[in-house]
Amino acid sequence: MKKDDIILIGRNMVHDALESGQDIEIIYIGKNSRHDPRIQEISHLAQKKNIDISYVTPGKLGVLSSTDKHQNIVAYMRKKDDITLQQILERKRQEKKDPFILLFNKLDYEQNLGAIIRSSWGADVDAIILSPTGVHSITPVVAKVSHGGAAYIPVISQSLFQAIETLKEYAIPVVGVEVGMGTPYDKLTLLGPVAFLFGGESSGISEPLTKKCDIFIHIPINNSLASLNISVATALVLFEKRRQERATK
Repeated sequence: MKKDDIILIGRNMVHDALESGQDIEIIYIGKNSRHDPRIQEISHLAQKKNIDISYVTPGKLGVLSSTDKHQNIVAYMRKKDDITLQQILERKRQEKKDPFILLFNKLDYEQNLGAIIRSSWGADVDAIILSPTGVHSITPVVAKVSHGGAAYIPVISQSLFQAIETLKEYAIPVVGVEVGMGTPYDKLTLLGPVAFLFGGESSGISEPLTKKCDIFIHIPINNSLASLNISVATALVLFEKRRQERATK
């Protein structure tokens, strides 16, 4: 395993990565599951792609995956080459599709980033931009919590001010998501190209960044609660956008 490899845990996660052509380095399979039909199916896929398979004890799988819920299979996937926000926006322009970007002021917890990536995968987000001052890379914890999403969603660490400048060049509106500011998230049209800017777990969007936003939305919550968990808030906004898009079809 290389430093930047992404760990994939469980039968569905490994199977889907193989089916979608991800760059799998090696697959570890529990010795006691060689004859399981689902494991055999995955093994055959891996053999067709000339991917190394190593049969190990369940205990070894537990060490590799840091969990006992590995379903007798763990794989290591090579991290894709770095891609820039501009390259993503240019590709979307050529495809004539609306970009869907997320920006985060500062994340403090790997678990939250993993959950955000998982939701972003489900909502077909194009990229996540992270401030270098917080959690900003795919660590083993992030990859594990993302449940495979880390294999599909580009995570880019860069200055948010630079990222917003790039977004403006492509006429992508920046929508700030902040407690008590702007319109309730389900009362504003979220169709079309968009970049949602969120604060961090311990603080909201910084004042300099608020000046870069085109508009604000908020999630109405009980007044006795300061804010929602950042991964929960992200999921609510992402799937509200997708709900609105489905409603127009």
